[in-house]
Amino acid sequence: MKRVFQHPPEPTSGRRYWRSTDELADTPEFREWLEREFPSSAAQLNGDEWSRRSFLKIMGASVALAGFGVSSCRRPEMHLVPFTKTVEWTIPGKFLYYSTSMPRRNGAIPLLVTTVDGRPIKLDGNPLHPASNGASDVFVQAAINELYNPLRAKRIAENGKTSTASAFEKYLGDLRKKMGDGAGLAFLVEETDSPTRERMRGEVEKMFPRMRWCVYDPLRSEAQNFATQISFGDNLRLVPRIERADVILALDSDFLDCGEGDIASSRAFSFRRRVSSAKDSMNRLYVVENRYTLTGAMADHRLRLPASQIPLITHAIATRVATATKDAGLGSVLATLQVPAGAAQFDEQWLNEAVNDLVSKSGASLVLAGAQQPVVVQLLVYGINSALKNVGRTVLLRERQRNQRDNSILQLAGDIAADRIKQLFILGANPVFSAPRRITYDLVNGWLDWPELQKKVPDVIRLGYYEDETSALCRWNLPASHFLESWGDALSSEGHYLAIQPMILPLFGGLSELDLLNAVMGKPKVDGPELVQETFQATKPVGDPATAWSKFLHDGFAHHIVLRDRPPTFNGNTAGGIAQNLWSPPGPAPTPESPEIVLVRDYSIDDGRYINNAWLQEMPDPITKLAWDNAALISPRYAKTLGVETGDLIQITVNDIIPPTAAPVEGKPTPTPPPPPPTRQLEIAVLIAPGHADNSITISLGYGRHSLNSVGERSGFNGFCCAPPMIRITSLPTVKRSPASPLRKLGENIRFPSPRIISASKAVGWCAKRPSNITAKTTNS
Repeated sequence: MKRVFQHPPEPTSGRRYWRSTDELADTPEFREWLEREFPSSAAQLNGDEWSRRSFLKIMGASVALAGFGVSSCRRPEMHLVPFTKTVEWTIPGKFLYYSTSMPRRNGAIPLLVTTVDGRPIKLDGNPLHPASNGASDVFVQAAINELYNPLRAKRIAENGKTSTASAFEKYLGDLRKKMGDGAGLAFLVEETDSPTRERMRGEVEKMFPRMRWCVYDPLRSEAQNFATQISFGDNLRLVPRIERADVILALDSDFLDCGEGDIASSRAFSFRRRVSSAKDSMNRLYVVENRYTLTGAMADHRLRLPASQIPLITHAIATRVATATKDAGLGSVLATLQVPAGAAQFDEQWLNEAVNDLVSKSGASLVLAGAQQPVVVQLLVYGINSALKNVGRTVLLRERQRNQRDNSILQLAGDIAADRIKQLFILGANPVFSAPRRITYDLVNGWLDWPELQKKVPDVIRLGYYEDETSALCRWNLPASHFLESWGDALSSEGHYLAIQPMILPLFGGLSELDLLNAVMGKPKVDGPELVQETFQATKPVGDPATAWSKFLHDGFAHHIVLRDRPPTFNGNTAGGIAQNLWSPPGPAPTPESPEIVLVRDYSIDDGRYINNAWLQEMPDPITKLAWDNAALISPRYAKTLGVETGDLIQITVNDIIPPTAAPVEGKPTPTPPPPPPTRQLEIAVLIAPGHADNSITISLGYGRHSLNSVGERSGFNGFCCAPPMIRITSLPTVKRSPASPLRKLGENIRFPSPRIISASKAVGWCAKRPSNITAKTTNS
């Protein structure tokens, strides 16, 4: 019998605490919700004439009567076949543990896998690895659901019809003859730090020297990579050492979120928050952000600010740091930047206290900028860290080889529009759903979206984990294997070389990226670890090769590879020249008539790649408590200005701004600027979020998909409809909406789980009450 918990009465005197914004408002709807949280006779609440007790009595009688007519039925016979050869090291009833790693955007996570009878059942962090030390995150735990998910791609399909592996091999052999030198060949891949994939890419480029290799991830940071190259040199990656920092300033950086940061950063920050003796000191965290994040929730001093104003406040902080430190490198960057008159003003006291704290902890402070911020902000932050003597102490310059021939999806879109691409291999990405809208302009067809471009390519081969939007427009769709089903390798966020080894044979005959690249080159099929072993042997392990390989698999990472850091050198003059060319100071702060739109990753489903994972969908957002859904987050003041409440549908209209064309060149015809693309509209429900910046709208990505036969279909609203063209969506810029197209309230309301203390199951139940005809009404004009 369910017990109704009686909350203790509120104290009659003293300070009164509230647990949610609804409790603070104390609305009649909230009081009604409290009284009916555990209602009796719940079936009758919806007007049902049958109670639960009556339903069970009728069904019980029906089943009993059915037994008279099916007395001849029996349980089917099942024959258990014993092992003729026992699996090595297996003892019945005992778990076996293996090391592997999970590839991620910012670096792989070393793992320890628990297996039973050859089947993985649990993932944990690798306790032998110093960066993990046994820790993991929610995406690691949910990877087991991804492995056994019945919605995975299970077949090799040609034009939507089931085919065979032999038919694809024959097709690939004929296609290889058409590739020639690779002038019409392109690969579109996701961001993955795999040394073996990079080695095989080099082999493919030798075979097809004119091919194109395009890396695309909706959340990939192109700005950070470019700024790092300009400021410190090639083949580097910045590694923050947060455990060494006494004062941290995060500018639109949610580094405590493992999806944007990494596990090592979260552990390092938590370590400095523990005080075990009198000599221990806590770190101090300053955060500037437009929305309430996990990092903002941990801040000692937080300033809410529209994301479009981050460049201006970064300039203001850099100016104060340069004045205090007299640093020439930072001064060289600032000398080329001019702030327009009438720019937004900030809290002077907050800025002065933050800068004084940073300067007083020179060499033990750290400034971080979000990956979505533009190049100029990244350059200013690097200059600030250099002026504060943080480079080489709280932020390291870690050597990491990078291929400088990567192309962007915008370059690929232009080549496809010009009919230069004849063969396209898509490895893992889902550009039909996540690519920027109006991605390129064609003189004949006008502005084009990615689906229209993909249809122009004669041969498209897609390796995907699910049959999704991109699969439907491909000639061939191949099922991708899970990282627990295939051999591979990867680099961690700090640069450690990690092993990926299979725990189980591919459940649905999937292929890995290495398998497909090997097949493209026409080499014999490899079922074992030979491809990874070749890369491992090139690292020159110490001692016997077989023993070193066994230790690599046992420990999960290579001990003999030494991580190399470069001395701290900031190229202020070069950074200043680039900053001057790219500096476009933001205009006035967003207004109610012209707000900004900020697109961010979702805490549960990332950019949409985990939309079919019910475990992650069930997990409420740590800030808003939403589950199975997303919304347009706005501040209470902005909601009052618009006259909307939580659950109201609004319509957002985006008018894209076309960058000015290049200046005319003497002797050449004047370039004709393309016409502005049609406006884009998105209808989305509002969620009032305390702590949010005014005149700013935050939309998490990955929802609003309609072509999935899965748990994620018709869940939420498609934020990619607001993604800007002509700009890399990977930088996640804020988009100013034109004043001529104001936000419009539609008069419909969707019942969201409010930001109160509720269970995940209740959140799912509430979201399920959404009317199906207004689930995700998006229009692309």
